[in-house]
Amino acid sequence: MDGWRQQGMTLIEVLVAMAVLGLGLFAAAGLQLRALQATESAQRSTQDAYLAQAVSEQARADGALRFESAGQ
Repeated sequence: MDGWRQQGMTLIEVLVAMAVLGLGLFAAAGLQLRALQATESAQRSTQDAYLAQAVSEQARADGALRFESAGQ
């Protein structure tokens, strides 16, 4: 057995490599989910801002908001 050399990988090495790869893929999927949630939240905030601006502009155009100083 002195001249015997290991060639290839053992089953334990393969299982450990698969576990590490699986954890990496699981973490990447979690990050992707968080990115999608953040994108959706940002989109809702942007739509809210556009809606608030539109309502404000409409009220201003209708004369409901007056930006005149008290002295005039």
